[in-house]
Amino acid sequence: MRIRSRAFCGILGLLSLGIVCGTGETLSAAGNLLWNAAAEFGSGGTPNAWTPVTLPGGTGAIEFVWDDATAHGGARSLRISAKGSRRAAWQQTVPVQGGAVYTLCGYIALEDVDRDRGECRLQVVFRDADGGRLQIVDYPGHDGSRPFELDFSADLKFRAPAEAARAEIRGYLEGPGTAWFDDFTFAEAPAGEIVGRVTSGGMPVAGARVWIHGDPWGAPIETVSGIDGSYRLGGIPVAYPRYIVLAAKDGYRTVPQGEIAILENGSTTVDFELAPGIDPLDDLDVRYGFLAAAAFQEREDVPEGATIPAEAFGYPPSVREYLESDAYITSDDPAIRSAASNLLASIPTEDRSDTRAVSWAVYAWVSRTFNHDAVFGNGEEAYRDVTSGIWQTIQDGGWCWGRNFYDWAYSAAEALDHGSLICVEHAWLCAALLRALNIPARARVGSAQFWAQTTMDDGRWIGMSTNGGSNTYREHGILGAGFGRAIEPVYTSVTSEPFLHEDWDLETPGLWHETHPWSETYDGSEDGLRRALADLEAFARTGDAPKGSAGRVPGAPTYQIHYSAVVINLYTVEEQRTLDVRFPMVGESTEYEDTEERAYWTNHPECVRRTWIEEIANPPVEGIQRWFHIEFDLSPLLAG
Repeated sequence: MRIRSRAFCGILGLLSLGIVCGTGETLSAAGNLLWNAAAEFGSGGTPNAWTPVTLPGGTGAIEFVWDDATAHGGARSLRISAKGSRRAAWQQTVPVQGGAVYTLCGYIALEDVDRDRGECRLQVVFRDADGGRLQIVDYPGHDGSRPFELDFSADLKFRAPAEAARAEIRGYLEGPGTAWFDDFTFAEAPAGEIVGRVTSGGMPVAGARVWIHGDPWGAPIETVSGIDGSYRLGGIPVAYPRYIVLAAKDGYRTVPQGEIAILENGSTTVDFELAPGIDPLDDLDVRYGFLAAAAFQEREDVPEGATIPAEAFGYPPSVREYLESDAYITSDDPAIRSAASNLLASIPTEDRSDTRAVSWAVYAWVSRTFNHDAVFGNGEEAYRDVTSGIWQTIQDGGWCWGRNFYDWAYSAAEALDHGSLICVEHAWLCAALLRALNIPARARVGSAQFWAQTTMDDGRWIGMSTNGGSNTYREHGILGAGFGRAIEPVYTSVTSEPFLHEDWDLETPGLWHETHPWSETYDGSEDGLRRALADLEAFARTGDAPKGSAGRVPGAPTYQIHYSAVVINLYTVEEQRTLDVRFPMVGESTEYEDTEERAYWTNHPECVRRTWIEEIANPPVEGIQRWFHIEFDLSPLLAG
């Protein structure tokens, strides 16, 4: 069971609060280890506790300013301006506990930071008691120009080295440009514990290993159950409610449990009932590819004069279903409706029926407010978060928990509770906000589309990708990179519900992960077709996808093989023996044509019972939605 909260918003609210101490300095949000974290106090043009540091290397002038003209909160901020290739930082040193998990947040604004020669970021340098450098933790960098934004949310954490005694907290700039830093928070991450009992047939099991999957932030969290079967896992940082905990002992089947939330300074109870036996013999690996003829067309953006009708019947019948709420695009949820109402209120009254103005407001707010959570699961060992969606779905070692992908992902309403989302969750949230604002919207793998029309006879689907929009805005200060492309996706849904990369039907929640879907492109000639067909045949034999032979050129015909893959763990499978795994097929459009050439591969072909194609029609929605099904008999993989 998921435990949901709006703690993230509360954390953001704390960042700008200050507690005034007797010295006239401030220790910002409760638990903040930084003094004068908002840079409000000082004298003689120097902020208390902060030191300007020019780092070795590079050339050019550096200017450090305690700026009283630009700030995020309060009246002042820390500014660095550079005209060359020097590296510089505002720095404060604080004591730390070796092995503890910390979080760092701060607001950064930037102007003309040169992308080719530098960047600005937050940075932590851990040192031992003798001052020796142990580790540098670099946050993702930024360049270009943008106003103050939070960098990054308190969800981004990292573990101090075991020998660490102090840390240097830096607002860092390299290369030409200007950066402002304000309202820092550096604190030990809030933590809680997991407690419970391991039993079998109601009797305690002693000596069972219990552990959190993935070694959170680079260190194992595990224990062994006592004589009464009880166990305790302590010091677990509060993160997304997606921890996975497992219990195992020789002679018993391993039992995982997922969607575990940690309560700050509290206990979460997770009990395990182990069954005698041995684990399944293997995971089930299933991969699929299909060949499509493609002709990419760059088309017009949101048409001039596109308006939002007052009622649903102002739209063509074929798009009205995309105004409806469903289990994933929860546009009728009160929290979604409240967020949509606030967005509408931010738009000038005269523009509130303008499709472009309203859809842009959705795009800009989501891009600025919600990170793409690749930041949290991008393989950086220093702040690898095992509850991150990207780490769980596609990183090496990651596992997700649920009956399928749809079950695991946050619905649009749930997404509002978190500061970082994977592409799927970005798309569902955007589609829900658009529907709540009376704009038909649909979602697929990682992007949304909204309907823009000047009349009922003149309308088109326009693209929106806020996960990409979030990345380009935070990294380069460019806000509109993911808005307004009219290219059609490879496949779309004819119902209100979104498409995902793959789907399956576990009867009980379990572990799974995927390979992010990808495509290989070939020249649109007969030779390109022969090469693509040969590669698809090779994929069916080996499961490996050969590289394509061409790149994408707008308007030029090509052939594309689209691949996706999922690995399903069978620890939790009990009585279920039939498993249906399905993959979406190409949708017919002006840009894609199905060649009817497709292939699949699995590590257990002996378990395949049959394959078939499912077609879903939903009049009056135009088009047909198609899935390729592979049915498995799991019996040979379940040893007992």
